[in-house]
Amino acid sequence: MNRGRGLCVFLEASVAIVRGVVPWCLLWLGLKLLFVLGWSPDDRHLSWSWWAWALTTDLGDLLPFLGFAGGVALVARSTSGGRNRRITLPFALILAAISYTLDAWVSPELRYRYRSVTVVDEGNANRFGPDTPSGIVRSLRFVEANPSDEYSLRVDTPHEAPPNVLRWRLHGPVVHATFGFFNFLAGVLTGGVTIGLRRGARRNARLAVGVLGGLAFLGCVVIASPIAAFLRDGSMQSGVVSAWVPVVVPLAQFCVLLHLARKWRYE
Repeated sequence: MNRGRGLCVFLEASVAIVRGVVPWCLLWLGLKLLFVLGWSPDDRHLSWSWWAWALTTDLGDLLPFLGFAGGVALVARSTSGGRNRRITLPFALILAAISYTLDAWVSPELRYRYRSVTVVDEGNANRFGPDTPSGIVRSLRFVEANPSDEYSLRVDTPHEAPPNVLRWRLHGPVVHATFGFFNFLAGVLTGGVTIGLRRGARRNARLAVGVLGGLAFLGCVVIASPIAAFLRDGSMQSGVVSAWVPVVVPLAQFCVLLHLARKWRYE
């Protein structure tokens, strides 16, 4: 009986989260179709392999940001007021796992297959295989064993890629998924804290927290990236540190919202 009830709660929560996330995905898809087919027509856009790669990449990039909307939707679901904390963590982990899988494995593999068929000659670009974690590790081991006299970010010379940039790319999908994990929890906390506000104020407050948190994380990723420093003066700042610094943003946001949620609960 309890197992059946638990399954019903899980399915109901799943539907609520999907309903909260899908409209944003459809909006993004509509904008992409408008831009690709209306403003930049190209023969490749008629290829299913290109669309599979492009949409998978977009979905992997978007999910961590849309996790906030999913968390809010979980709170807004009809039964239990969305306060069943036992299912919050599993959904956050599922979101992070899907995002990592798409970013780290599916998208690079589809891109590799697409370019292998459509690009006749890429020189050494495919020598290490797709840019999955295993492919990046192969590239990193080669670069460390055979350091280049002059490192380069050129796609057709992966054997000259800066090792710190390779480490940054290796950790990137994990960091992105971690952001999605905390962003989902932030959505749940924001939904709970704002549940007593009037409808317009509640919607605006949730939108502001979600958008500002996403923009702050994205800005931190750009600022911490080792690519800008390398292009500027050849600096080789730590790729691992650069990759993980942006996690401070969602972690800080989560801690602030958790404090507010606890304060709201006991008032």
